[in-house]
Amino acid sequence: MDSESLHTDLQNLLAYKDSRVRIGTYCVKEDLLPELIQLCQPESGVSHQACWSLEQSYLLFEADCYLHLGEICALFPMKINHSAMRSLLKIGTLLCKSYYSKREHPIKEILTLEMRNQLVEGAFNELLTAYGKTANLAFATNTLFLLGTEFDWIHPAMPAIIEEHIVNPESKGYKSVGGKTLKRLND
Repeated sequence: MDSESLHTDLQNLLAYKDSRVRIGTYCVKEDLLPELIQLCQPESGVSHQACWSLEQSYLLFEADCYLHLGEICALFPMKINHSAMRSLLKIGTLLCKSYYSKREHPIKEILTLEMRNQLVEGAFNELLTAYGKTANLAFATNTLFLLGTEFDWIHPAMPAIIEEHIVNPESKGYKSVGGKTLKRLND
């Protein structure tokens, strides 16, 4: 499969997990991660399908994705639709959990300040715009909470935005994550 075939496969991709896993696995095994990441960009026309598959690549073959973290993190500030951002934010949350963990992890040597800033930008953009998108809001909130342990301006900026989502009837499912995060911010 080349880049063109990958694009066609992604065009036909439905949200079924087995299809996302198949493409994500294939891209890692056949060294097509750069092509997949390129197709995650909004102008590709298949960005959300590509991001769904990239999420599976990361979940199943995390270490194989390390070489491409610069390109993956560069996706975060782009104007990508909410479906695609959900997948990217899941990756971002996992990156931050590993980076800010007390345990040693290879991510600590790989995730640069520029990459972390890109994660901040993407997560804040999503937190400001993803009304009613519970998973997006939860991943953005968790990512920002972790990044806020390093960037001291993040935690003070979060409560007002979280509270706005908690009272929004479209974001019912977010109340638990938002409430827990507010409690952690106030402790």
